[in-house]
Amino acid sequence: MSAVISHLRETWHGVHAIITEITRASAEFKAIMKRITSPEMPPSDPTISFWQVDPHHPKLVDIRSENLPETADIVIIGSGISGASIAYTMLSECASLGITKRVVILEARETCSGATGRNGGHIKCAPYATYSSMKARFGIESAKKILRFQQRHLPIILDLASAEGLEDSEAREVETVDMFTDSSAWENAKRMVRELRQDVPEAALDLIVWDSEDARKEFGFSGHCQGAISYWAGAMWPYRFVTELYASLLSKYGSSFFLETSAPVTDIQVDGNSSTPYLLRTSRGSIRTTHVIHATDSYAPNLVSGLKGKLFPIRGHMTAQKPESFELDGSRSWSMVGKRGFEYISQRPYSGGELMIGGGLFQSEGKGMDEVGIWQDSKISATISAYLAGIWPTALQQNGASPPWVLQTWTGCMGYTVDLLPYVGKLSHNLTGRKVKLSGWKPGKQPASATPPGEWISAGFNGDGMVTAWLSGVAVGLMVLGQDNFEYQDQCGRPGGSVPDWLPEEMLCSVARVRRSSVYELSRML
Repeated sequence: MSAVISHLRETWHGVHAIITEITRASAEFKAIMKRITSPEMPPSDPTISFWQVDPHHPKLVDIRSENLPETADIVIIGSGISGASIAYTMLSECASLGITKRVVILEARETCSGATGRNGGHIKCAPYATYSSMKARFGIESAKKILRFQQRHLPIILDLASAEGLEDSEAREVETVDMFTDSSAWENAKRMVRELRQDVPEAALDLIVWDSEDARKEFGFSGHCQGAISYWAGAMWPYRFVTELYASLLSKYGSSFFLETSAPVTDIQVDGNSSTPYLLRTSRGSIRTTHVIHATDSYAPNLVSGLKGKLFPIRGHMTAQKPESFELDGSRSWSMVGKRGFEYISQRPYSGGELMIGGGLFQSEGKGMDEVGIWQDSKISATISAYLAGIWPTALQQNGASPPWVLQTWTGCMGYTVDLLPYVGKLSHNLTGRKVKLSGWKPGKQPASATPPGEWISAGFNGDGMVTAWLSGVAVGLMVLGQDNFEYQDQCGRPGGSVPDWLPEEMLCSVARVRRSSVYELSRML
């Protein structure tokens, strides 16, 4: 659910507060550790998001062949934006090379029913906060590369939506405003802006810092506003973006691309078959494949045992609310940043004008700790949902207008890694527990056939999926095809250069990185 806590890197003090609380309270900590090391499958009765209602491609909601394909070159587990990116990259790259690869997506529930189909629709990187936190951890040059990686997503997604005719996804550029209600958080934000302007001035060109009085006049904020920072970001209808893209891929590559829903993968086995050594068992049968790609975000540890306790869910809450008269035609989004945590808002364009309001993590009965390690998106916190219903009239001057009414409330599970960076790339057998014998394997003569069988991952987007997941998927798709070191020109859906040119090495899912990461380390690091 890419935006329910999509500011976590920019409001990383929120994560710090949670982890600090956890480590101080041993009982709660033990309970959380038990939850995050005991992965569960997605529930069969999830809440329904606003985005999923009245789908434009109803046949894709629960699409399935009469029988699963018996074999595939690549099986992608998960049908959210990461899975869509991988499929789009691989199919289009194979077409340009003049070869065919059979690609199968296996989805446990309905198409795009996980985090992507439940988020707030923000395509937002807060450059000042991202850079400051990454600089403190990795140094200036790595922080710059991580920031650029996030900032590439908006133009690439907008260009892709235009090129592929995804108008119904409502992908657009917006003016975003971060409004601060806590004076210490505001002072820290201004410090981070100064730091960005000094170190990476080109990344701060559109940043405008507003004092409290000017921010209230310009944006209509209430007296709670201590100050604000505005800049450009994006927004879209994420479920439609993904399902429209799948419809396009099925139309173009119907003989080599299969999307199979209601097919939870319950087990992966390895045998001596040199060409398709992986056997995936699902509730609808089994399928053999050469490559397995895990794109299930928080649920990946179900099949990758080495990630238990390293990749886990935090459940987030979202609402769709109908305002009485507030109209900006979808051209603005907001974040309300407090002492602990934050909330965020966007408004749909066109006639609907619904306000998409999410956040409220720290308003749960357990002050956010009871939402960590929760694998079910089938339940809703009454205290969080009530809190979200009151955000709009609290943050903005209403001038006598009635508050918006809540149309829908839902939850989603976002995948968090303990070092707050995605897991991207090849998975070692030391993490999966499955080792393929390559003695009988030989590279193919065709292009993109030289990569030995293996397992791969694109997951753990830490609530920032809209500015990390697409290019993570592109990177994995090219890695599997053995094309990641080729120098490309800019093209639809991906940047120019080779993958190492734009993918931060800190995101690679190495055994060393996974093993040295812990919840305790996260507490010290932040």
